[in-house]
Amino acid sequence: MSNYKHGIRTGRQATAISIPVTSDGCIQCVVGTAPVNLAADPYDTVNKPFACLKKEDAVTALGYCSDFANYTLCQSVYATFNIFAVAPLILINVLDPKKHVKASVSKTYTVEGGKIVIDEEGILLDQLKIANEDGTTTYKVDEDYVASFTSDGTVTVSIVKTGAAKSEKSLKASFVQLDPSAVTYEDVIGSIDAVTKKKTGLELVNMVYPKYGYVPSLLLAPGWSHVPAVALALDAKASSISSLFTGKVVMDVDSAEGKADSIDKVKEIKDNNAISSRGEIAMWPMVKVGDYKLYYSAMMAANLQYLAANNNGVPSRSPSNKDAKITGLCLADGSEVLPDMDEANDYCNACGVVTAINMNGWKNWGNNTAVYPSSTDPIDRWINIVTIFDYIENNFKLTFFENVDDLTNYRLIDEVVSGFNMQLNGLQGSDDIAGGEITFNHDENPIANILNGSIKFHTKIGGYTPAEDIYNVFEFDPTITQNALEGGGE
Repeated sequence: MSNYKHGIRTGRQATAISIPVTSDGCIQCVVGTAPVNLAADPYDTVNKPFACLKKEDAVTALGYCSDFANYTLCQSVYATFNIFAVAPLILINVLDPKKHVKASVSKTYTVEGGKIVIDEEGILLDQLKIANEDGTTTYKVDEDYVASFTSDGTVTVSIVKTGAAKSEKSLKASFVQLDPSAVTYEDVIGSIDAVTKKKTGLELVNMVYPKYGYVPSLLLAPGWSHVPAVALALDAKASSISSLFTGKVVMDVDSAEGKADSIDKVKEIKDNNAISSRGEIAMWPMVKVGDYKLYYSAMMAANLQYLAANNNGVPSRSPSNKDAKITGLCLADGSEVLPDMDEANDYCNACGVVTAINMNGWKNWGNNTAVYPSSTDPIDRWINIVTIFDYIENNFKLTFFENVDDLTNYRLIDEVVSGFNMQLNGLQGSDDIAGGEITFNHDENPIANILNGSIKFHTKIGGYTPAEDIYNVFEFDPTITQNALEGGGE
């Protein structure tokens, strides 16, 4: 093509992914597995939190592929950045490339067009060895060949034209692959080493705020949270994050064969698995987005963050009857699920489980936390009430933590009362709450407590419950007909 330009030209650029909307009201913290062999540094990916403000951050830090079944963190990366375009996203990978690997294998490949294609995923490039067919000569990386990943995670080995392997017709490749099946639910739950104090798995949630300044208010582990032990660990961690904050768990009810593999079994599996906390948002079944199959928890958590981000960061809106941005529901085996409204109400909502229905497009369907029907207290039952209360409580702690250890005088009391009432008035003005007030009551603060360094405030908040049941009585009124007919006869 000529370099001399004379005439008129056009060009095209690939569509850019939407710039994520940042939200601090519902920040996700996801624990699971990632294709770390694709990361910039595979051995610096394990059991440490990563804060990602865009998809590229996640791809660089932990790798990314569409094998959602084996690499569960990729579900949340996809839902958060590709579907809902929100940020930040906190990711904790527990797949260890030094531990969760398959035995080394060797295979022979034919050289075509100056390269070989190793049609395998999960290969650790630093452990890839290329030799001649009989294995007597091992070639040098970057001198005799260059290895790189293709877009689908497989590996291409290009022969350097001036290298020692330039005349080879066949090459032997020896490699080590990740083995995500070797990861266990104990790896996800994690622990604290008694000697080194090193934290793993869910124990790393407490590091997020000190490290990044983000309060991880939504905890999830898609692909793992349907395991009862993981769900219980998530719930325990959400009740006290960094010994200061409160969060919620978005988790899944198991839809595998023999579990809740039909909608009428949802309550039984929920009850048997001790899913019964105000801090749990239970989802059933799995969801589809085109050809992809994801755990519903990954989509719902991203959806909650999206709703908060588009409400000035305040998580006061119910996710129910909002666009789920899915193309269908399915069981763990991929078979289609298509509940009607009565089934969704009676078998899911009635036992504190959220699902979806197709009403001119798929909508999330359900307002209850997992504590329902054991508790009908609004502060426990409604997802949006639980969420806004957690948000307000966490904000109180963040705002007035600096006042801890100040002198206990009226200036301190007035600063807290005036400052927090201003926040509550702002939330009332934006219709996020019906109203609220913080007070300092002398009868709740005896002098003995004050002299002991303890003061107590009292906050009352009125929230808006979801209009879950709208009822309109229609009546035939013959007088209206009569009046119309008599008026028409004049």
